[in-house]
Amino acid sequence: MVSVVKGRTDGRRNEPSKRRPSSWTDVEKAILLRILSGVYTPGQQLPSCEQLAVEVGANKNTVSKAYRSLAERGYLRTRAGSGTFVARRPARADSDRAVADVANLLALVVQEAKMAGLQRQQFVALIDETIARFYDPVRPRVGFIDCNRLDATTLSRDLQVALSHPVEPLLIEEVVGRPEQYMTSFHILAMNLSHLAAVERVLRDAAPSGGAEIIGLLVPTDPVSLTQVARLRPGTRLGIVCDLDATLQALGGLVRGYNPGIEVTSCLSHDEASLPALIEAVDVLLITPSSSERVRAFGPRVPIIEVSFKPDERSVQQLGASIGSGRWRGEEAAAGIDALGLIRLDEALAGRGGR
Repeated sequence: MVSVVKGRTDGRRNEPSKRRPSSWTDVEKAILLRILSGVYTPGQQLPSCEQLAVEVGANKNTVSKAYRSLAERGYLRTRAGSGTFVARRPARADSDRAVADVANLLALVVQEAKMAGLQRQQFVALIDETIARFYDPVRPRVGFIDCNRLDATTLSRDLQVALSHPVEPLLIEEVVGRPEQYMTSFHILAMNLSHLAAVERVLRDAAPSGGAEIIGLLVPTDPVSLTQVARLRPGTRLGIVCDLDATLQALGGLVRGYNPGIEVTSCLSHDEASLPALIEAVDVLLITPSSSERVRAFGPRVPIIEVSFKPDERSVQQLGASIGSGRWRGEEAAAGIDALGLIRLDEALAGRGGR
């Protein structure tokens, strides 16, 4: 999500922009996925609506609606004054009704497939892959590698929701520090194409044959922010702030290409000497989410364009195809590696590093 936030004139710092809330069905799907994958176990108390809203990027009313829906269907139990818990055994008092509900949903899926132009054989293969994904006891362990906690957490969450499959966030520094362990502990390792060359080389050197399948994903800049940059008037002084020099160079190239009439200056967010001067000298700021906290701490009084990154749809489909292909079957991932696991979004916001 990209937002333009006007600087405050009362001296107080700007509040960080909010991400677009997930729909309640997305939240419902994420909760079911955690129950299926064992993150939430029978009898376990779930986070409060406020806590889960922060984790999945939704508002608490959206989470509350998802909780109610799952409780009505027997997956959750709500105890007044105590909270919401995973049902020890989903209630199916009316099995005929359950079958009818599934049949109705399946009919909608078939109609959607026909309207999308899928051939019968394609649709049957897709159904078989989906059944295998949820009914087979062995499921591939998938990790998404990025350079900082915020992006690793946010993008792995986006992939997990899109794929209905657990995706673990991993840090580049951890992976390249123990490449052999990660190659044997995961079935699939995905990463931004910008990191692929350097990281894959280290992983392949550690495990020349076998090991995890390595997939590069296109994670482009959200076009909404670039559109805002393209509409800036000639002569506008734009300041770009990022955490990494590679991102700084990439964004600078995009900005100059989309709007050659503006004046562009840039600096890294941890450059404490240059950052305050840049903020005072520009008309508009273009910043990445991971640099947002440092920039906003100076209380800028100019508009802020916060750029975000989203996995490309075709890249998501490629990753989904690899998960559903079953090429990883028969390769048992080693246990015991101390990966990041499930990083809470509030922990990620406090983490070091970024784009």
